[in-house]
Amino acid sequence: MKKNLRHVVLLNIYLGIAILSCMSNFTLSAQENPPKQELEHVKERVSEQVREPATPDQTVEISSTKDPDWKSYRVMLKGLDAFEKYHAHAPQASPQFILKPRRLDVSLSGVNLRLASDESSRTIPLASDGSFVLPRDEQAASQRAELMINRKKEMFRWWPLVKSPGVATQHRRLGDLRLECEMFWAIHYDDLPFVARNLMRTVGGPCQTKKVILSFPAEWMGLQAATLVQGERRMNLAVDKDRSTYSITLYNPDFSDDALIELQFDADVVTQPDKKIRNVNGLNVVVKL
Repeated sequence: MKKNLRHVVLLNIYLGIAILSCMSNFTLSAQENPPKQELEHVKERVSEQVREPATPDQTVEISSTKDPDWKSYRVMLKGLDAFEKYHAHAPQASPQFILKPRRLDVSLSGVNLRLASDESSRTIPLASDGSFVLPRDEQAASQRAELMINRKKEMFRWWPLVKSPGVATQHRRLGDLRLECEMFWAIHYDDLPFVARNLMRTVGGPCQTKKVILSFPAEWMGLQAATLVQGERRMNLAVDKDRSTYSITLYNPDFSDDALIELQFDADVVTQPDKKIRNVNGLNVVVKL
């Protein structure tokens, strides 16, 4: 009976996460998969791509590609609140957000962003890379305004962006990623189904537990290696087979916020700009149960 109950709980978690739309991939790892017939039932009920990697840790990965062409302003303000709460991770950085194309054929050219409600509308300037600064506007918040772009759904991802000054192009500062994670979690927490939301809360949230592994997309394809570095300490990070993402557990007391992740790309990516292929992958989250 206990074994069957555990299978039911796992099955409900898989179904809940299947409708998640705030990130590219969400993977649950457990010591035991549900029976084959139950897993097939999951595949029939969800409209996402499901695959079982042949790895020692048995996992079910669910890929989602949905993202609306608008965001609730009140929800995005939660990202700003998280930035202020956890600003100590990156004290020299300023809060930003960024629109990231989901496909190689999607361009930022001509994209306009505005903060609009039934009563008012204002343009939010977009930088050439899709980044923008979100202003605090009490009137817009009270009017339940929305951030809207002049593009169809499923073309862009809405991400927080934290970049401390002085960090080289091929490096990411660990504290910046930790702060981005807190902003991301604040924005997308309410998007999670009830079961998945409770699961993430149980493990302490994705940013402050060793049970969550985050795979961050590098800016460009052709990633050869990623190394976490602080002083004499070096830790090699896993790079996916497509050479597009690097995986890390952000909760690691052995490395401070000032630790850097060194990203090494193919030589032609560095020396020949026309050889660069933009990385359009999203964030991958793995929860170890």
